Amino acid sequence: MTHNEKRAHWLKEGGIGLGVGILYGVTNVVVGHPFDTMKTKMQAQRGFDTGGMLKAFNKTWRAEGVIGLYRGCIPPLWGSGIFRSTQFAVFESVYTGLSSSLFIEPIPFTGGVQG
Repeated sequence: MTHNEKRAHWLKEGGIGLGVGILYGVTNVVVGHPFDTMKTKMQAQRGFDTGGMLKAFNKTWRAEGVIGLYRGCIPPLWGSGIFRSTQFAVFESVYTGLSSSLFIEPIPFTGGVQG
């Protein structure tokens, strides 16, 4: 949501931020965890330290499949989902709650965008 459109109630904005934060946190782990797994295997396990990331990926895929790429993803999944959802919800709630009283002046040299 952009911050120069009409805002809903602070609680509703916080709820939207909560949902968006959960989606962002989960997406972050789903996309990034296989890369982190390959990096960790290349740093810590013998046999994965030469040949690069694609070789390590192929070796893991053939030996363990998808489970090998996402092994250990549950704690980061929970942590990132909780952290991002809290971060987004608090920001949206506070921004909406304060915008009605504090941020009513336009920002200079922005063509009327209000802070």
